[in-house]
Amino acid sequence: MRGTRTGRIRHWLMHDGAGNEAPANLNENIVLNDPAAMREAAILGLGVSLLVMPDVRANIQRGELVRLLPDWHADAGPISLYYPSRTLMPAKTRVFIDFVVEAFSHH
Repeated sequence: MRGTRTGRIRHWLMHDGAGNEAPANLNENIVLNDPAAMREAAILGLGVSLLVMPDVRANIQRGELVRLLPDWHADAGPISLYYPSRTLMPAKTRVFIDFVVEAFSHH
């Protein structure tokens, strides 16, 4: 996957539960920026992909994909919420923002 700002291939630093870190050194044969395309390439046996669990959970459960490093994860960066304006914000938007901020503050 290429970085959206630089266009350079992203290099991932992996973390485990004990606080250890290790770089994910991969030889890139295919570079894709679409998680669905990355998932399909992995299903076709074209390589290893670093994807978020919600994008692959069903494929893992069906046996189409195998999680190679279950005790390791990579920080994909900040999560952003985008909305039109803070002025006259609908109550349901404010409730959703507050919910997401609270949910992720514990992780």
